[in-house]
Amino acid sequence: MTESYLGISIPKELQKYKKNVIIPENNEPEVLRTDFGVKVVKDKDGNPTHAEYYSDNGDLLKKIFYKGSAISTIEHYRNSVLYSQEEYRSGLLYREMTYSCYGDIISNIKYCYNNKDKITSIRKTIKDNVYDVEYGYDDLMRVNSRILKYNNEIIEEQKYRYDILDRIVEYQDRNQIINVHKINQNNDMISYTITDKAGNTISVINKFLCTEYIGTELDLNGHKTTVHDKCYIDNILLKKPTTTKDDLDFAMSGIFRKLQEDQSIMNTKRFSKEDMIEKIIGEKIEQKYKVLPISMRKLQLLCNL
Repeated sequence: MTESYLGISIPKELQKYKKNVIIPENNEPEVLRTDFGVKVVKDKDGNPTHAEYYSDNGDLLKKIFYKGSAISTIEHYRNSVLYSQEEYRSGLLYREMTYSCYGDIISNIKYCYNNKDKITSIRKTIKDNVYDVEYGYDDLMRVNSRILKYNNEIIEEQKYRYDILDRIVEYQDRNQIINVHKINQNNDMISYTITDKAGNTISVINKFLCTEYIGTELDLNGHKTTVHDKCYIDNILLKKPTTTKDDLDFAMSGIFRKLQEDQSIMNTKRFSKEDMIEKIIGEKIEQKYKVLPISMRKLQLLCNL
Protein backbone atom coordinates (compact mmCIF):
# COMPACT_ATOMS: atom_id res chain seq x y z
CA MET A 1 0.00 0.00 0.00
CA THR A 2 1.23 3.49 -0.83
CA GLU A 3 0.37 6.87 0.66
CA SER A 4 -1.91 9.09 -1.37
CA TYR A 5 -2.61 12.81 -1.28
CA LEU A 6 -6.25 11.78 -0.99
CA GLY A 7 -5.68 11.08 2.70
CA ILE A 8 -5.84 7.29 2.35
CA SER A 9 -3.54 4.51 1.16
CA ILE A 10 -4.21 3.01 -2.26
CA PRO A 11 -3.53 -0.75 -2.57
CA LYS A 12 -0.76 -1.64 -4.99
CA GLU A 13 -3.09 -3.74 -7.11
CA LEU A 14 -5.16 -0.62 -7.82
CA GLN A 15 -2.27 1.67 -8.63
CA LYS A 16 -2.39 0.80 -12.36
CA TYR A 17 -5.87 2.30 -12.56
CA LYS A 18 -4.73 5.64 -11.23
CA LYS A 19 -4.83 8.54 -13.69
CA ASN A 20 -1.66 10.56 -13.97
CA VAL A 21 -1.32 14.30 -14.54
CA ILE A 22 -0.46 15.12 -18.17
CA ILE A 23 2.34 17.66 -18.37
CA PRO A 24 2.01 20.04 -21.35
CA GLU A 25 4.90 20.04 -23.81
CA ASN A 26 7.70 22.58 -23.36
CA ASN A 27 6.58 23.16 -19.80
CA GLU A 28 8.40 22.15 -16.69
CA PRO A 29 6.36 20.07 -14.23
CA GLU A 30 4.95 22.07 -11.33
CA VAL A 31 6.96 21.56 -8.19
CA LEU A 32 4.81 21.37 -5.07
CA ARG A 33 6.42 22.10 -1.75
CA THR A 34 5.71 19.25 0.63
CA ASP A 35 7.58 20.61 3.63
CA PHE A 36 5.10 22.95 5.33
CA GLY A 37 6.57 22.35 8.78
CA VAL A 38 4.09 19.61 9.68
CA LYS A 39 5.12 16.07 10.50
CA VAL A 40 2.54 13.32 11.00
CA VAL A 41 3.66 10.59 13.41
CA LYS A 42 2.08 7.14 13.17
CA ASP A 43 2.12 4.03 15.33
CA LYS A 44 3.33 0.62 14.19
CA ASP A 45 -0.06 -0.12 12.62
CA GLY A 46 0.11 3.01 10.49
CA ASN A 47 -2.47 4.96 12.48
CA PRO A 48 -1.71 8.68 13.09
CA THR A 49 -0.98 9.39 16.75
CA HIS A 50 -0.07 13.05 16.59
CA ALA A 51 1.10 15.87 14.34
CA GLU A 52 4.13 18.06 15.02
CA TYR A 53 4.32 21.66 13.83
CA TYR A 54 7.62 23.45 13.22
CA SER A 55 8.63 27.02 12.45
CA ASP A 56 10.55 27.97 9.32
CA ASN A 57 13.67 27.77 11.47
CA GLY A 58 12.91 24.22 12.48
CA ASP A 59 11.84 25.01 16.04
CA LEU A 60 9.06 22.82 17.44
CA LEU A 61 5.92 24.95 17.94
CA LYS A 62 3.23 22.50 18.99
CA LYS A 63 2.02 18.92 18.97
CA ILE A 64 -1.57 17.81 18.46
CA PHE A 65 -2.44 14.34 19.74
CA TYR A 66 -5.43 12.37 18.54
CA LYS A 67 -7.65 9.70 20.03
CA GLY A 68 -9.40 8.22 17.05
CA SER A 69 -10.60 11.20 15.03
CA ALA A 70 -10.85 13.53 18.04
CA ILE A 71 -8.17 15.79 19.51
CA SER A 72 -7.07 14.62 22.94
CA THR A 73 -4.15 16.93 23.77
CA ILE A 74 -2.42 20.00 22.37
CA GLU A 75 1.08 20.90 23.52
CA HIS A 76 2.62 24.33 22.88
CA TYR A 77 6.35 24.96 22.79
CA ARG A 78 8.68 27.95 23.01
CA ASN A 79 12.23 27.47 21.84
CA SER A 80 11.25 23.79 21.47
CA VAL A 81 10.50 23.63 25.23
CA LEU A 82 6.98 22.74 26.46
CA TYR A 83 5.28 25.73 28.08
CA SER A 84 1.54 24.87 27.98
CA GLN A 85 -0.73 21.86 27.50
CA GLU A 86 -4.45 21.54 26.77
CA GLU A 87 -6.45 18.39 27.47
CA TYR A 88 -9.77 17.65 25.74
CA ARG A 89 -12.63 15.29 26.58
CA SER A 90 -15.46 14.63 24.13
CA GLY A 91 -14.26 17.59 22.09
CA LEU A 92 -14.39 20.02 25.04
CA LEU A 93 -11.44 21.69 26.72
CA TYR A 94 -11.04 20.01 30.10
CA ARG A 95 -7.72 21.22 31.50
CA GLU A 96 -4.93 23.70 30.74
CA MET A 97 -1.51 23.69 32.35
CA THR A 98 1.43 26.05 31.97
CA TYR A 99 5.02 25.13 32.74
CA SER A 100 8.25 26.86 33.63
CA CYS A 101 11.34 26.38 31.49
CA TYR A 102 12.39 23.72 34.02
CA GLY A 103 9.20 21.68 33.55
CA ASP A 104 7.51 22.73 36.80
CA ILE A 105 3.75 23.41 36.71
CA ILE A 106 3.03 27.13 37.09
CA SER A 107 -0.75 27.06 36.82
CA ASN A 108 -3.49 24.48 36.40
CA ILE A 109 -6.91 25.42 34.98
CA LYS A 110 -9.87 23.05 35.03
CA TYR A 111 -13.22 23.51 33.21
CA CYS A 112 -16.62 22.02 34.10
CA TYR A 113 -19.66 21.90 31.80
CA ASN A 114 -23.42 21.36 32.01
CA ASN A 115 -25.44 18.95 29.87
CA LYS A 116 -25.61 21.58 27.12
CA ASP A 117 -21.81 21.84 26.93
CA LYS A 118 -21.83 25.29 28.53
CA ILE A 119 -19.06 26.11 30.99
CA THR A 120 -20.38 26.19 34.55
CA SER A 121 -17.10 26.77 36.38
CA ILE A 122 -13.41 27.49 35.87
CA ARG A 123 -10.86 26.75 38.57
CA LYS A 124 -7.33 28.14 38.34
CA THR A 125 -4.68 26.90 40.76
CA ILE A 126 -1.39 28.75 41.21
CA LYS A 127 0.83 27.19 43.88
CA ASP A 128 -1.37 27.01 47.01
CA ASN A 129 -3.95 29.55 45.84
CA VAL A 130 -7.22 28.55 44.15
CA TYR A 131 -9.31 30.98 42.09
CA ASP A 132 -12.83 30.01 40.98
CA VAL A 133 -15.56 31.49 38.86
CA GLU A 134 -18.99 29.85 38.64
CA TYR A 135 -21.57 30.71 35.96
CA GLY A 136 -25.33 30.47 35.97
CA TYR A 137 -27.54 30.60 32.87
CA ASP A 138 -31.04 31.75 32.00
CA ASP A 139 -33.50 29.83 29.80
CA LEU A 140 -31.77 31.15 26.67
CA MET A 141 -28.37 29.92 27.88
CA ARG A 142 -27.06 33.42 28.54
CA VAL A 143 -24.84 33.97 31.57
CA ASN A 144 -27.05 35.55 34.23
CA SER A 145 -24.82 35.09 37.28
CA ARG A 146 -21.13 34.95 38.12
CA ILE A 147 -19.67 33.98 41.50
CA LEU A 148 -16.00 34.63 42.25
CA LYS A 149 -14.18 32.64 44.90
CA TYR A 150 -10.72 32.78 46.41
CA ASN A 151 -9.57 29.64 48.24
CA ASN A 152 -13.21 28.44 48.31
CA GLU A 153 -14.51 31.65 49.93
CA ILE A 154 -17.00 33.78 47.98
CA ILE A 155 -15.60 37.27 47.41
CA GLU A 156 -18.11 38.57 44.86
CA GLU A 157 -21.53 37.64 43.46
CA GLN A 158 -22.80 39.26 40.27
CA LYS A 159 -26.17 38.97 38.52
CA TYR A 160 -27.19 40.02 35.00
CA ARG A 161 -30.49 40.54 33.17
CA TYR A 162 -30.84 40.87 29.38
CA ASP A 163 -33.29 42.52 27.02
CA ILE A 164 -34.78 40.97 23.90
CA LEU A 165 -31.76 42.15 21.87
CA ASP A 166 -29.37 40.20 24.12
CA ARG A 167 -27.99 43.31 25.82
CA ILE A 168 -27.39 43.54 29.56
CA VAL A 169 -29.91 45.97 31.03
CA GLU A 170 -29.43 45.21 34.72
CA TYR A 171 -26.36 44.40 36.80
CA GLN A 172 -26.26 43.63 40.51
CA ASP A 173 -23.54 42.79 43.03
CA ARG A 174 -23.17 43.10 46.80
CA ASN A 175 -22.68 46.84 46.65
CA GLN A 176 -24.78 48.22 43.81
CA ILE A 177 -27.49 47.80 41.20
CA ILE A 178 -27.23 49.28 37.70
CA ASN A 179 -30.44 49.66 35.67
CA VAL A 180 -30.16 50.61 32.01
CA HIS A 181 -33.20 52.49 30.71
CA LYS A 182 -32.26 53.36 27.13
CA ILE A 183 -29.58 52.24 24.64
CA ASN A 184 -29.03 53.65 21.15
CA GLN A 185 -28.43 51.67 17.96
CA ASN A 186 -24.65 51.88 18.50
CA ASN A 187 -25.08 50.20 21.90
CA ASP A 188 -24.14 53.41 23.69
CA MET A 189 -26.08 53.91 26.91
CA ILE A 190 -28.44 56.88 26.72
CA SER A 191 -29.68 56.67 30.30
CA TYR A 192 -29.11 54.48 33.35
CA THR A 193 -29.15 54.65 37.13
CA ILE A 194 -26.81 53.27 39.78
CA THR A 195 -28.05 52.60 43.31
CA ASP A 196 -25.51 51.61 45.96
CA LYS A 197 -26.02 49.81 49.25
CA ALA A 198 -25.86 53.08 51.18
CA GLY A 199 -28.95 54.32 49.33
CA ASN A 200 -27.19 56.73 46.94
CA THR A 201 -28.85 56.99 43.53
CA ILE A 202 -26.91 58.24 40.53
CA SER A 203 -28.83 59.04 37.37
CA VAL A 204 -26.85 59.32 34.14
CA ILE A 205 -28.31 60.82 30.94
CA ASN A 206 -26.03 60.99 27.92
CA LYS A 207 -26.96 63.49 25.23
CA PHE A 208 -26.29 63.17 21.49
CA LEU A 209 -26.76 65.47 18.51
CA CYS A 210 -27.04 63.54 15.23
CA THR A 211 -25.28 60.54 16.86
CA GLU A 212 -22.46 62.84 18.10
CA TYR A 213 -21.91 62.83 21.88
CA ILE A 214 -22.31 66.33 23.34
CA GLY A 215 -22.39 65.80 27.10
CA THR A 216 -23.76 63.99 30.15
CA GLU A 217 -26.27 65.14 32.73
CA LEU A 218 -25.66 63.65 36.18
CA ASP A 219 -28.09 63.58 39.07
CA LEU A 220 -26.78 62.39 42.43
CA ASN A 221 -29.45 62.25 45.13
CA GLY A 222 -31.29 65.17 43.54
CA HIS A 223 -28.20 67.32 42.86
CA LYS A 224 -27.45 67.89 39.16
CA THR A 225 -24.45 68.82 37.06
CA THR A 226 -23.36 68.48 33.44
CA VAL A 227 -20.01 67.11 32.24
CA HIS A 228 -18.38 66.21 28.93
CA ASP A 229 -16.83 62.75 29.30
CA LYS A 230 -17.45 59.86 26.91
CA CYS A 231 -16.71 57.40 29.71
CA TYR A 232 -20.35 57.71 30.73
CA ILE A 233 -21.67 56.15 27.52
CA ASP A 234 -20.11 52.84 28.53
CA ASN A 235 -19.74 50.87 31.76
CA ILE A 236 -17.29 48.04 32.25
CA LEU A 237 -19.59 46.31 34.71
CA LEU A 238 -22.12 45.77 31.92
CA LYS A 239 -19.73 43.73 29.78
CA LYS A 240 -20.89 40.18 29.15
CA PRO A 241 -18.96 37.40 30.91
CA THR A 242 -17.16 35.34 28.27
CA THR A 243 -16.80 32.04 30.22
CA THR A 244 -13.08 31.76 29.43
CA LYS A 245 -9.91 31.79 31.49
CA ASP A 246 -9.47 35.42 30.40
CA ASP A 247 -12.80 36.26 32.01
CA LEU A 248 -11.63 34.71 35.28
CA ASP A 249 -8.36 36.67 35.18
CA PHE A 250 -10.14 39.91 34.28
CA ALA A 251 -12.72 39.60 37.06
CA MET A 252 -10.13 38.63 39.66
CA SER A 253 -7.76 41.45 38.71
CA GLY A 254 -10.20 44.11 39.89
CA ILE A 255 -10.86 42.28 43.14
CA PHE A 256 -7.20 41.83 43.98
CA ARG A 257 -6.25 45.38 43.07
CA LYS A 258 -8.71 46.34 45.79
CA LEU A 259 -7.18 43.86 48.23
CA GLN A 260 -3.72 45.27 47.57
CA GLU A 261 -4.97 48.79 48.25
CA ASP A 262 -6.63 47.64 51.46
CA GLN A 263 -3.48 45.82 52.54
CA SER A 264 -1.46 48.98 52.01
CA ILE A 265 -3.94 50.98 54.09
CA MET A 266 -3.86 48.41 56.87
CA ASN A 267 -0.05 48.46 57.00
CA THR A 268 0.11 52.25 57.26
CA LYS A 269 -2.87 52.82 59.58
CA ARG A 270 -2.50 49.65 61.67
CA PHE A 271 -6.02 48.32 61.02
CA SER A 272 -7.04 45.24 62.97
CA LYS A 273 -7.66 41.95 61.21
CA GLU A 274 -11.38 42.35 61.81
CA ASP A 275 -11.37 45.78 60.16
CA MET A 276 -9.51 44.37 57.18
CA ILE A 277 -12.02 41.54 56.71
CA GLU A 278 -14.82 44.09 56.86
CA LYS A 279 -13.16 46.07 54.08
CA ILE A 280 -12.55 43.01 51.92
CA ILE A 281 -16.17 41.90 51.90
CA GLY A 282 -17.28 45.44 51.09
CA GLU A 283 -19.02 46.49 54.30
CA LYS A 284 -17.38 49.92 54.03
CA ILE A 285 -18.96 51.27 50.91
CA GLU A 286 -16.38 53.99 50.25
CA GLN A 287 -13.69 51.36 49.61
CA LYS A 288 -15.82 49.80 46.88
CA TYR A 289 -15.48 52.87 44.68
CA LYS A 290 -11.72 52.38 44.40
CA VAL A 291 -12.21 49.52 41.95
CA LEU A 292 -15.02 51.08 39.91
CA PRO A 293 -14.52 52.68 36.48
CA ILE A 294 -13.09 56.19 36.51
CA SER A 295 -16.45 57.68 35.60
CA MET A 296 -18.06 56.27 38.74
CA ARG A 297 -15.12 57.31 40.92
CA LYS A 298 -15.67 60.86 39.69
CA LEU A 299 -19.25 60.63 40.87
CA GLN A 300 -18.10 59.54 44.30
CA LEU A 301 -15.82 62.58 44.51
CA LEU A 302 -18.75 64.77 43.48
CA CYS A 303 -20.85 63.21 46.24
CA ASN A 304 -18.24 64.16 48.84
CA LEU A 305 -18.07 67.83 47.80
